[in-house]
Amino acid sequence: MNDTFVWGIFVADSSKPFPNFFPVGLFTTRELAINQIEAMPRDNNYQLLRMPINKDFSYFHKKSGKLVGMDAIHHEHFHYKDESN
Repeated sequence: MNDTFVWGIFVADSSKPFPNFFPVGLFTTRELAINQIEAMPRDNNYQLLRMPINKDFSYFHKKSGKLVGMDAIHHEHFHYKDESN
């Protein structure tokens, strides 16, 4: 299972500090995830992440030790809310 992963859909909220997104769905293929994103309301921004299974992908700041991101994650943005203004 070294190269096994899932595609996660997250609603993004730029008004909040990191982590500023929360999960709304997990899919086995990018195609299934994209189909779901296209069917979701356009009043939110979404992020699509390809996340490995059985592997830690957290990224901690070397000096402060705080969680600051994710390492080696394929990440796509869908800025529907920004386009509707």
